[in-house]
Amino acid sequence: MFGLYMLAIYLGVAIIAAGFITLLVVVALAVGLVTHPIRTIALVFHKLAALSGGLALILALIAWFWTDHAKPDFIPCFLGSIGVIVASIIIRAFAEWILERPTRAERRAAKRTAVQFSGGTMMYMPVSEEVAMALDADRNERHDA
Repeated sequence: MFGLYMLAIYLGVAIIAAGFITLLVVVALAVGLVTHPIRTIALVFHKLAALSGGLALILALIAWFWTDHAKPDFIPCFLGSIGVIVASIIIRAFAEWILERPTRAERRAAKRTAVQFSGGTMMYMPVSEEVAMALDADRNERHDA
């Protein structure tokens, strides 16, 4: 009888932990969709493609090793599993490309960090090319005099 109560307590703790983790995932997705919608959707597709590809691989192995190849449902089941695996690889590669690609803010920051013009002046703030050339010309005139 005592073991049954302990099992109920363990299951209750596991259910509460699973619910808490689910709540954290939902909050993370909501915040991610507000701040970076494309990256968050790509991350979701990345995870779902990995999950479906893994399950399709298991199904393909079960169909290959434990199913009679003469049955009429073998070919659709096996080729469908292979199709899902290929599609998940393609989706995962595209999602990985989106996730690894620098964001617009990162690209802008990279442009602003160090812009070197042909005159050799290194600017650490966003300035136009004309301003940089004028500063270069002014610096060259001071060195020539």
